[in-house]
Amino acid sequence: MEALKQVFALSMSTLLVFSPVTTLADNHEEMIDITSDWQGSVFGNNGGQDGINSENFEIKESDSAVTLRSSNDKGKIESNAEGIAYYFKNIPKDANVEMTATAEVSSWTANDQVGFGIMLRNNVLDNENIGDFTGDYIAAGALDQSMKGFYNQNDLDSVVKEGYEFDEANAPAPDEKFELKLEKNGGLYRVSVGDETKVIEDFEGDVEYAGLFTSRNTEVTYSNVSLEVEEQKDIKELQVDSSDMKTEYLVEEELDTKGLRVTAVDENGEEELTSKDYIVTGFDSSDPGTNTMYIHYNGVVEAVDLSINDLSVTDMDVQFLPAKTTYYPGDTFDYEGLTIIGEFNDGYQTRELSSDEYTIVIDGVEIKEGDTLEKPGMKEVTVVSKENSEVAANFQMEVVDAKITGLDIRQDPEKTTYFIDNEIQLDGIVVYAEYSDGNEVRLIRDSYEVSPLDTSTEGEKQIEIAHKGEKAQVNVTVKEKEVTGLEVTNYPQTTYDIDEELNMDGLEVSEVYDNGDRQVLNGNKYEVNDEQYDASSPGVTEISVHPKTESLDPVSFKVTTREAKDQDWHSRIFGQSVGEDTNTVNVNDEGTVDILAEGPSSGKITGDHDGITYYYTEIDAEQDNFELSADIHVNNYAKEPHDGQESFGIMARDAIGEPNETSVFASNVAAVGGYSGGTTAENGTQLFVRTGVESSDGSGSEGIQKTMLDSEKPNSENTYPETGYKLTLAKTNSGYTGKINDGEEKLLYEPEILNVQDDKMYVGFYTARVAHIEVSNIDLNVTAAETDEPKIDPPTEPTEPNMEVLSLEKSSKTNDYEVMLRSNVDGVVNLKQGTEIIAKDNELEAGEITVIEAPLEENESTNFTSVFLPDDTQTLTSYDQIITNFSVTNRTFDGDIYVSPEGTSSGQGTEEDPVDLDTAVNYVNEGQTIIVTDGEYVRESKLEMKKYNDGTEDAMKILKAAPDATPVIDFDKQSEGVVLSGDYWHVEGIDFARSAGNTKGFVIGGDNNIVENSRFYEHGDTGLQISRTDSEEDDKSEWPSNNLVLNSTSFDNRDPSENNADGFAAKLTSGEGNVFRGTIAHNNIDDGWDLYTKVGTGEIGSVLIEDSIAYHNGFLTDGTQGSGDKNGFKLGGEGVNVPHIIRNSIAFDNGAVGFTSNSNPGVIAHNNVSFNNAGGNLDFSTYPDIDEAFELENFVSYQHDYQAEDVYPESLESETNYLYDGSSSVNSSGVELTEEDFTSTNPDLPYKRDVDGDIVWGDFLEFKK
Repeated sequence: MEALKQVFALSMSTLLVFSPVTTLADNHEEMIDITSDWQGSVFGNNGGQDGINSENFEIKESDSAVTLRSSNDKGKIESNAEGIAYYFKNIPKDANVEMTATAEVSSWTANDQVGFGIMLRNNVLDNENIGDFTGDYIAAGALDQSMKGFYNQNDLDSVVKEGYEFDEANAPAPDEKFELKLEKNGGLYRVSVGDETKVIEDFEGDVEYAGLFTSRNTEVTYSNVSLEVEEQKDIKELQVDSSDMKTEYLVEEELDTKGLRVTAVDENGEEELTSKDYIVTGFDSSDPGTNTMYIHYNGVVEAVDLSINDLSVTDMDVQFLPAKTTYYPGDTFDYEGLTIIGEFNDGYQTRELSSDEYTIVIDGVEIKEGDTLEKPGMKEVTVVSKENSEVAANFQMEVVDAKITGLDIRQDPEKTTYFIDNEIQLDGIVVYAEYSDGNEVRLIRDSYEVSPLDTSTEGEKQIEIAHKGEKAQVNVTVKEKEVTGLEVTNYPQTTYDIDEELNMDGLEVSEVYDNGDRQVLNGNKYEVNDEQYDASSPGVTEISVHPKTESLDPVSFKVTTREAKDQDWHSRIFGQSVGEDTNTVNVNDEGTVDILAEGPSSGKITGDHDGITYYYTEIDAEQDNFELSADIHVNNYAKEPHDGQESFGIMARDAIGEPNETSVFASNVAAVGGYSGGTTAENGTQLFVRTGVESSDGSGSEGIQKTMLDSEKPNSENTYPETGYKLTLAKTNSGYTGKINDGEEKLLYEPEILNVQDDKMYVGFYTARVAHIEVSNIDLNVTAAETDEPKIDPPTEPTEPNMEVLSLEKSSKTNDYEVMLRSNVDGVVNLKQGTEIIAKDNELEAGEITVIEAPLEENESTNFTSVFLPDDTQTLTSYDQIITNFSVTNRTFDGDIYVSPEGTSSGQGTEEDPVDLDTAVNYVNEGQTIIVTDGEYVRESKLEMKKYNDGTEDAMKILKAAPDATPVIDFDKQSEGVVLSGDYWHVEGIDFARSAGNTKGFVIGGDNNIVENSRFYEHGDTGLQISRTDSEEDDKSEWPSNNLVLNSTSFDNRDPSENNADGFAAKLTSGEGNVFRGTIAHNNIDDGWDLYTKVGTGEIGSVLIEDSIAYHNGFLTDGTQGSGDKNGFKLGGEGVNVPHIIRNSIAFDNGAVGFTSNSNPGVIAHNNVSFNNAGGNLDFSTYPDIDEAFELENFVSYQHDYQAEDVYPESLESETNYLYDGSSSVNSSGVELTEEDFTSTNPDLPYKRDVDGDIVWGDFLEFKK
């Protein structure tokens, strides 16, 4: 192995003494194939000794490389153990080491325990599994889905990795390649990925082995492997000469060691070292002063002192003026909104200055915020640097020569009636100051004075508003509070069995006052009249409470008498992922109940639907409330780490699935018990509800609300009977309450959620995913909702106000430019363009977009400042004004805009002087064309056509390849791909390649766009997808609609987990009218097409696919096989009925099904051919409880290599449909197809296209009949 070398710079007397692991056992020969003097072993926590085999692991040398593989969830890197495949050599403990390798990733599953790289460690095993095996090790490579250095020692509780991340390196993913290096120099270690290097000083472990490793689910080929081992020298002295090196630095300046001379002295003489020989630590230029850096070589350290000098301001510029630049005499100075940019050391650094870094001077006098301005006139305002008084910036403001003439209260405060001792409240008041120049100014609360209000006595009074000597009055009334009546403020028992005596324990009656106060009455001040109560028969009785004060009217409440009812309890398992062998209920003789969901595929609790083991009873959803409690022992709950879908406890539902039915089943629920709701969320005892579900397919789901009762994860040691763990779930007229033991009761205000799907409510105990509980001392109390305590409305939570600018900050518009503003609360806004106010006191309504005309200067940048004042009658976290500064840059180009890989933002957009792609996209005008010239456009960031960057129906914005060019926009695995949020764009003739892992190649989130004759390949997720690009947009009418993908191809798309990247998709949040025509999806790791619908998100718009082809999906062009669904056309999801149409299309040689409804009961398929798909040519099926509405006409299904039967309802059999029954393809009349009925069954790949981009179909699968 020429590329695998080992250099030993050792004297013969210290030659390495190897302590190799013992010879490999015969059963590992297939797993480990090494012909060189390197060794290999699979050891540690690898899931059991029987898992150490060639199916799960591989270490295999080739002529110039070695491949290591860890598969099938075997192996790991975790805090207290590791399980790895290791290719290694012995090294002396005290040697210096440098090991390098090129790592090329073939497969990678995104998981925090997956890793690979170079590793030095102190111990190995001979292909042995030990679950808690660990040791001292240090590594450079991949862990936690990123590239980093990391280490562990036996005396540490976790892997040390923070601070050693390589930010410039791509995330590990298939096809990524990394240059790795790990160096040991004395007691220091240097780890490198590419050009990034980190020094690790705190690792103190011994290392005796150097090698390469993989863990968990990854395959990596290492080439250019070099291991250099050098005896650690006995250095007598390290001479450091820094006289020719830069030793003075500015704050945050980078180290420059050019000119540094380092000489090592040992018993043999002197040796001048290069920068590769020694390691530098300690450099830190973040703060001014003396900084000491250290030079390390072979365990000897020398220090060099450096001077870090503070920065000095050399220039200042006013970026944004204060929001207020016009004053009247007597106003106070307010510089809020002022933005000053400081330049330091002649351009070394530029940043925004904070207000404590400068002073403000007017008329030669320093002025501070809140100082009063008296002298009228134009004012030159000077902003002076505190650090360097020689540097300043200036702007103009005006104190208008006009006098105040009066105050105008435009709107009285909401509160004008006060009670004795009330505090003054002016919420809602609107006051304007009027001036002699005819202008008027709205006053904010702090700018005027308010007279005290004496509320100690009754009467008609005034609140006086004063400003600059002018006054105005608000008339108010002060009065004594008065009793207005009685109210039952705590209810006694209100539901009784026949012949049960009335019980008024707990009754509380209060006087109610007109100011909202309540005062509890003593029991001797009222009498309870229960004469109408008849315990012998069912019914509702009114109980009246009569005060002994004659001036007050009686108050009453009702009680219900019912026949006593024994609750029948039942058990049932239903929902996705449950099974009769994994989900069980056992009622024990002593009255306890065992409820089990065993293993990772034993149901789930998701945001939208459930699969559960359920022990329950039924009550009336309309008429009943309840309280259910029990002591619960948790035998087992949730694996480590938890996966976010396990749960147990008490649950109430408005619908349950059929017994043992494993299809998606959704219901509104209220529950208390073990729950997390996500892999990163705390897994404790919570009260949670799911709301909005309208039907069992999950339509309308609004997801889950939750509130934590105890964040400690329940287990066998902290639950009953080891300690108190009594759970209680109750439904009241106000909502659902939950508590543990007698602890704090939490309430979620959702009383109506469980009477949507059914007139019954199902109440009981459940488990899901990994959970086993034993339930004891069950206590259920059912009461009549009609006579229970009335509903209490939830308190209003304060809203944090904000206002956002939606309009584009880069635009080609001039006279027709508009500023778009939206706030989340009501209020008014002023908008200033430059120094001119262009909108004054414009009302903003919460959630609505306000449009303000703001013409721009051509090819200029224009500053805007908005001042938003929230309406103070709302419940908010703050009522302060919100000032927003923003700039809008205009740029226009004549004619077509040319771009090239070498184009710049300052280009003219001509063929001779092109611009870059982003500049063209940001400034292209309606009806204008961007010409993309040939070449590779390698990017580090997404290409975005932002929302509102729109063309029109008659003047689309066009992005197209130059004639005879095939430009490639390559995202280099650095970022997501194209995000098209605008409307009316036409993209044509361009390749889009290589988005980062788990990001899509091209997302269409706007409307009425065309993407034509383009290719999408090697992306880290789906090649092209139509779905919303605004994650907060829940209005389905705003989801992307009427987009056309025409004559385009998507292939070799692969996400890190190899189960999610499709060729094309319109799913989850796509709107109406989207079309794929003349498109080809092949060799994508998941599906060719995915039209998935999620019950919680709701029905998507109908998609049309026509004249399209799906083949070889489920594996890449290089043969790599994925772990995804592998379908050709996947046409739905979760049983939601969406009438997608697919016609004139073919699917062949896909890894699963050619055409699958994926449970969508409404697919319409006309004139399609499906051939030789491994999992079946056709699967049009749905869940048992869903009505089928399939249409299938002129469908030809033919198998050549597989016997998978087509799946479809019998009603789809017809004369025109030839469906495969496992042995032959026949129609409803029994006519059987043979290979002779096709012109050809051998595809000529890849497909070609004609000059217009249309598919050249050839005679493959041409049906003679």
